[in-house]
Amino acid sequence: MKKLRKLALVILILSVFQNLQGQLIVDTNFSPQYLVHNVLLSNNIAVSNISYTGVNRAIGYFDGTHSNIGLGNGLLMTTGSVETAVGAFIPTSFGINNGLPGDSALSVIAGDSTFDACVLQFDFIPFSDTVSFDFAFGSQEYPKYTCCKENDVFAFFISGPGITGEKNIALIPGTSIPIALKTVNGKDSAGSICGGSCFGANSNYYVDNLHGTTIGYGGFTKVLKAISDVTCGQTYHIKIAIADSYDHDFDSGVFLGGHSFRGGTTPLNISVSPSDSICPNDKVSISFPDNNPNHVPTWTFPNDANIISGSGFGPYVLSWGTSGARQISLLDTGACEYDRDSITINVAPCDVQVPNVFTPGSGDNNDVFRIINIDKYPYSNLQIYNRWGQQVYYSQNYNNNWNGGKECDGTYFYILTLENHEVKKGFVTIIRK
Repeated sequence: MKKLRKLALVILILSVFQNLQGQLIVDTNFSPQYLVHNVLLSNNIAVSNISYTGVNRAIGYFDGTHSNIGLGNGLLMTTGSVETAVGAFIPTSFGINNGLPGDSALSVIAGDSTFDACVLQFDFIPFSDTVSFDFAFGSQEYPKYTCCKENDVFAFFISGPGITGEKNIALIPGTSIPIALKTVNGKDSAGSICGGSCFGANSNYYVDNLHGTTIGYGGFTKVLKAISDVTCGQTYHIKIAIADSYDHDFDSGVFLGGHSFRGGTTPLNISVSPSDSICPNDKVSISFPDNNPNHVPTWTFPNDANIISGSGFGPYVLSWGTSGARQISLLDTGACEYDRDSITINVAPCDVQVPNVFTPGSGDNNDVFRIINIDKYPYSNLQIYNRWGQQVYYSQNYNNNWNGGKECDGTYFYILTLENHEVKKGFVTIIRK
């Protein structure tokens, strides 16, 4: 009986662990200022005057790595609690009532009263001619209240030079249609209590999550991109807002992709090859994918970098003689635009591996005295002695080319002095086939 109880406990613990590993993770222990600066922001943009209206539990950090939301991490804003977005969708859940008022601009979009508004806004200066970020919208109202009047509402209002009033950029791609339950949903009209007059609207952007186990909404959009033209170097304002409509019931949430709020639309990153660890004296290629002739790159390389070749945006060919982590950074500037990126290259010790036997004439990789990684240490000195102490081979730059010569089968003594003055000594046996 005790064994059965222990087994049941182990199964329960494993079950809980697996459930935690297979769902959204949220955390409300961060300020809105922290979430904007350290979670939301990417390159080419400067932010100030951050303000938030709402309760603490309505906004937080999320990790979507083990969920089906399509975003690795980011900032989550909801009409109730971020905890509602965690785990399996529960159709009977009414969500959280925060007892807060709505937002007048969202009420205009909804055509009805709004409640429990969650509003994040800040000023920003883009160093590009566009601004963009990734997002997904989900709701407990999917699919039961699709096509109903009482649908929750959200918007991304941007204002500033060249924009008349406030412009909502939470739109269906390629259109001026705001994203809502009525405009993005599935094709199963039987799931709605209000009929299917709007069902199937832009269903290619919709994810049915009715039986989902990692996100607590009945459905959500695929990852979309909010984008707006801007004037480089000018100050703009954005208001990110979500609210319940008609009543306080049922929660909705908007997921903002981590480090996706940026000047421009496509992140540019330093490219490095090979991308994994390299050995001392290995060559590595570094470049940056910017072909704009009006942009100027400023690279910062470690002082001990051996720059073999390269100019402009690259490729540069580099190497290092010793192990250690090396950081390379780039500032890419234009008339107003700028882009920053950095990358760390790990130069790992690559110990040589000396064999204790080789078989001349075998025709395989063992037919010479082949020392693994000796190519990482050019100008290494190799001395070979027979059992009488006579030197039978010598090289000041050994490159795996001793095949035993005319020496007889037997055991020989070697002294290998690497370029870093490390000395390795041992015995190697020649066995001819």
